[in-house]
Amino acid sequence: MHENLFARTEGLFDVEAFAESRVLIAGCGSGGGQVALQLVMSGVKHFTLIDNDMMKSENVIRHVCGLRFVGRRKVDALEDVLKDRNPDISVLKVKEDLLLWNGLESEVQRSHIVVLATDNDPTRYQMNELCVRTETPFVVGKVFTRGIGGEVFGYRPGESGCLACLEGVLERTKFRDGVREIDLASEEDREKMYGLSPQEIKDSPGLAVDIGFITLFHVRYAMDALARLAPQRPAFLPAISENYVVWGNRPIHPFSKSFELQRITLHRQEDCLVCGGANE
Repeated sequence: MHENLFARTEGLFDVEAFAESRVLIAGCGSGGGQVALQLVMSGVKHFTLIDNDMMKSENVIRHVCGLRFVGRRKVDALEDVLKDRNPDISVLKVKEDLLLWNGLESEVQRSHIVVLATDNDPTRYQMNELCVRTETPFVVGKVFTRGIGGEVFGYRPGESGCLACLEGVLERTKFRDGVREIDLASEEDREKMYGLSPQEIKDSPGLAVDIGFITLFHVRYAMDALARLAPQRPAFLPAISENYVVWGNRPIHPFSKSFELQRITLHRQEDCLVCGGANE
């Protein structure tokens, strides 16, 4: 019944290359949902979705799930959307807080990669430590304040530094200059703009199109991580050498022009307390 789903793409890409891959989606909001949908359309068939939030009307305008899903759990809504593209996929849904779920480590261990799409640093750093410990690749994406741009980082066990290494390096470079400017705003100004805390504002995206640019980088890095694990790399999917990209949507500091791209290759930092020599 569904044998023609990939008829238009199988000549351009080996859609069976990722058929046995298991992808853990940590966070099923606007970013995680978009990444999951793109991976389904790239041939991934096995997913674990982790999120304990409900779909709200204010989510719809930037999410892959529409108004008919309002009031449902995000994992349930996303499963419906994914299976609408490919009914043959398998989905494990976890309606738990990522920081509190006792089964997280075992689920990470049985996953080939983790797509880290949460909207706060505590979950990112917990998952970073867990993936370092279990030697599980992950890809994390973040949209900057007001959707001016964003960043995507891929952790490659045994090859690259981890998220803690990245933060230490970025604090000393131009790549993070200006992105934290919201810290300088007053409480009154922050309340007028968003009604959110400073940490939440840093991760508060703009329009769906702003998220979309970062999401596509996120997807491509996830596909690259899966391809690195495949017995034979899929045709027409060359390896990505750099493991960190910063993308500017608009010419707002620290970006000097629209569609600006900056790339670096992050190596393990010997003084990193998570993956470096300080932990040995």
